[in-house]
Amino acid sequence: MKRTILLLLLMPALGFSQTEDSAFLTIQATMPAATVYYGFGAELTHQAKGNLKKGVQQILIQNISTSADIKTLQVAIPASTVLLSQQYAVVNTTKPWVKDVFYKKMEDSLALIQKDLSLMRVNLQNNTIMTQKVTSLLESAAGGGKETSANDIIKLTDYYQSKIEELQEKARQINEKSDLLVARTNALQISMQNYISGKQIPGIKTGQLQLQLQTEKAGPVEMSFSYFSPNAGWVASYDMRIQNNENEFKLGYRAAVQQTTGIDWKQAKLTLSTSNPNVSNTMPLLSAWYLQPQVKESLSNTLSGRVPGIDVKQINSLNEVVVVGYEKRSMDDYEKDKLPETEKPSYLDTYLNLKESQLNTNFEIDLPYDIPADGKPYTVAIKEENVKAGFKHYAVPKLDTDAFLVAEIADWESLSLLPGEANIIMDNIYLGKSFIDPNNTADTMSISLGRDKRVSIKRVLVKDDNKNKQRGDSKHEYFTYELVVKNNKKQAMNILLKDQYPMSNTKEIEVKVEEDGNANINKDLGVLNWKISLEPGESKKIRFGYSIKYPKDLQLVIR
Repeated sequence: MKRTILLLLLMPALGFSQTEDSAFLTIQATMPAATVYYGFGAELTHQAKGNLKKGVQQILIQNISTSADIKTLQVAIPASTVLLSQQYAVVNTTKPWVKDVFYKKMEDSLALIQKDLSLMRVNLQNNTIMTQKVTSLLESAAGGGKETSANDIIKLTDYYQSKIEELQEKARQINEKSDLLVARTNALQISMQNYISGKQIPGIKTGQLQLQLQTEKAGPVEMSFSYFSPNAGWVASYDMRIQNNENEFKLGYRAAVQQTTGIDWKQAKLTLSTSNPNVSNTMPLLSAWYLQPQVKESLSNTLSGRVPGIDVKQINSLNEVVVVGYEKRSMDDYEKDKLPETEKPSYLDTYLNLKESQLNTNFEIDLPYDIPADGKPYTVAIKEENVKAGFKHYAVPKLDTDAFLVAEIADWESLSLLPGEANIIMDNIYLGKSFIDPNNTADTMSISLGRDKRVSIKRVLVKDDNKNKQRGDSKHEYFTYELVVKNNKKQAMNILLKDQYPMSNTKEIEVKVEEDGNANINKDLGVLNWKISLEPGESKKIRFGYSIKYPKDLQLVIR
């Protein structure tokens, strides 16, 4: 039976010292699992075991993260063991350099040179001895006491003199070779020293956990501990594999995991959590709201930001106001068509255990992963699902004259999606990237798959109908637009076409739709919707227009 101890405060070590390595039992910790949080942060779980002696034992556990939040440390130890104190530290360590093949070749060359140099020294010593002997013989022959003719003395002298000169020349040659070998030795030793300096590994920071334990009996003890580190995290990414003429696609759910915790994660089982412990969990409270008197605003300040679809700006001291139209992005009722329910297949389910609570979702992956501490993103496969979807074309010619293919997913909440980029792959051809954003309240999720260049769209202002009139203190402007859509594909298609007219909630500016082209109008947003069916090669025209009435002292920029 183990007890889990939550250490909230950093306790001082009792007699612990970094210099007293001999007093510690050093243990290397392993990291079998990690819970990685969405965004950033991870809880690392370690295991360690060692043979403890009876009584008080000081142990040093290595291979700990350099970014551990010690206040979150939890230690689980056997019931027969008492944790007296703990201390966490980050220290610099050096790794012993291991000789490589190139360095060993230099060592072999140096050994051969030193062997030749040693042989030269022996030869030089022998040559010196021989020269001494020849000199002694010459001296003995010249003064040995025997009567020797002058010719014999000359002959002996010439012989020994030539011998001495021969030995001296040999000594000179040996000295030259020795000097050359000494120079080569010095140069090679300098090269070896420089090579070692270039290959030496600088000090590496590592985390260490110092524990002081008391055990009732000697023997092996297993312990585990965990802590939070902010230097890790994951973000979602997706692969959308679509086959033509099918009402579903395969959604690959992946995570890009990165970490700089100071230790490499080797063969660790990952749990990817959608929660974020870095976000405050304190619920907000309302306080009293008191109104403050303000100076009366000008007309431009009164209208600016309060008229949906119109941005009002004062452009000079003459109270001229510019009204600029913009699109208010929102899901309107016309886009909320129900689609078939999503169907869940089983592909990576063998290795995935999905746990959902009231606050988050945890993806427990029963596969070992290696995630180096280099800060680079590493892809972790979570799951793949066949998702039923409706496909249609979508275009807003006012903003972009291209038609977009859109996938619409109903009941997408069951997919446990998070915001992330999606690779679009249609018929095994990569088309580009899109973005999945589940942070909306619509019943149907729309995902843009890309531009369809086989659909031609034009939007033109019919100038003949743009007649401006002034009546009294008011101006009237009329705008008529013509939309032309053509299907250049070999298949029939449906397209949702959208445009808009400006809106106003002030009496000074009045907007009226003069011609809607049989559109479905969302009056709350000022959006016109046309749902059009086109046969191959077919084209259709739509005309719509609106008028704007406003005071003549206002200048409107509507396009």
